Amino acid sequence: MYRIICESYKNFMNDFLPDNTSDYRYQIMQPFRLILDTSLYMEEKNKNSADFMKLEDFLYKIKRNIKKYPKFKSFLWSLESRNIFGKNYGVLSIEEFLEQLKIMDMFLKLAYWD
Repeated sequence: MYRIICESYKNFMNDFLPDNTSDYRYQIMQPFRLILDTSLYMEEKNKNSADFMKLEDFLYKIKRNIKKYPKFKSFLWSLESRNIFGKNYGVLSIEEFLEQLKIMDMFLKLAYWD
């Protein structure tokens, strides 16, 4: 699951390169780059960066509502095995969360996996 999400994320983000990086969907998915590299995740965690807090917010909301989003259960488990956990920072808007949720759901449906 983790590998599929990571590869799908790269494929999704590459669709915006090189000239569409100001696109809303590209921008709101930036925090998820931290799941690809645990050293980068730790670096951003130590800085308490906005991307780190948004990623943690997303994971917190998904885990808190796992009955509503059961497809994410193994994804969360694979992140937790890498010491990536969710926490409520209250920085992710509902609009951002719902759009991230749609995109991540497409990853889970293998829409961006080659």
